[in-house]
Amino acid sequence: MSKASSFVKWSENLTVKRRTFIKGLAFVGASAYAIAPLPRRDGFIFKNRLPQGITVDHSRDYSRRYDKWRIPNTVWGMVIDLAKCDGCNDLTSKGNPPRCTAACQEGHHAPSDYKQNSKSYFDNEHQTQVQLNQRVHEYIKVFKVQDNPWSNSYFFPRPCQQCIDPPCVHVCPVQAAWQRTGDRLTLVDQERCIGCRLCMAGCPYEVRFFHWEDNYKFYDSNGKPLGPDSRIVKDFEMQMPFEIVKQKGVIAKCDFCGNQFLGKLPHCVASCHKGALYFGNLLENSVTNNMGETILVDKTIQERKGFRWKEEEGTRPRVFYLPANTK
Repeated sequence: MSKASSFVKWSENLTVKRRTFIKGLAFVGASAYAIAPLPRRDGFIFKNRLPQGITVDHSRDYSRRYDKWRIPNTVWGMVIDLAKCDGCNDLTSKGNPPRCTAACQEGHHAPSDYKQNSKSYFDNEHQTQVQLNQRVHEYIKVFKVQDNPWSNSYFFPRPCQQCIDPPCVHVCPVQAAWQRTGDRLTLVDQERCIGCRLCMAGCPYEVRFFHWEDNYKFYDSNGKPLGPDSRIVKDFEMQMPFEIVKQKGVIAKCDFCGNQFLGKLPHCVASCHKGALYFGNLLENSVTNNMGETILVDKTIQERKGFRWKEEEGTRPRVFYLPANTK
């Protein structure tokens, strides 16, 4: 037998063995699926969606910024009704951001100059003139979406999804991206952040922002640093329950604010003129909008066929969407 025919025969045998092996795997998988109990469909069980057996270094956790604002045994979440959201067309048509975006930027003192900022200041430490060409940060951004050529378009607000299993936390090499114990909010420790931007690459929702420049809102119109009596400096020094970025080279994002600790709704929820955004403790199975409307999360999601964005990523977001009425 020639070497060529021997190789052909060996390949045929290998193919048969491989095929048999794959069939065996398929049989085992099907058997396991048949034996495994089916998931319950009679309710939206939040307790089964929370991480189990996760250990946290509490000594490091409680020494971080914003640590005093936590509330134990809470799972903050949001429901967004896409049928209500109109994208604030009355503002965006004039070149202004939607109400939720503008309120978020104002509350977080985030860069919001939609015309490139041209302020500058003199850095005494390095004896250089620093140009403040600030990028706009939209921690919640509203997109106009059309699923297919035959359906109507609708608006899609995108805050941080506040995942139960956040990829950004897993990839951060210095634990600057962290999930706080108690309420499990995913936050950014800017005192520990080294600006590597791995969390930006790891986030499938693209909701993290890098500060390329110092925040110009800490400077007056002449480029001089604001004094200790200014609101932004006071908020920054007292460690508000939400993140305020001052220096360049760090990451920032939506953090569900911290107004719930002050008896208020997050900035975006409180500003929506349509009441499309709801917020609350998912363990209580209820969320509320700024118009005083409270809904049951499990019932509403079941009746309205609610969904979580990019569910296939396995991150288990805490933001739930109710579909728009598109036809």
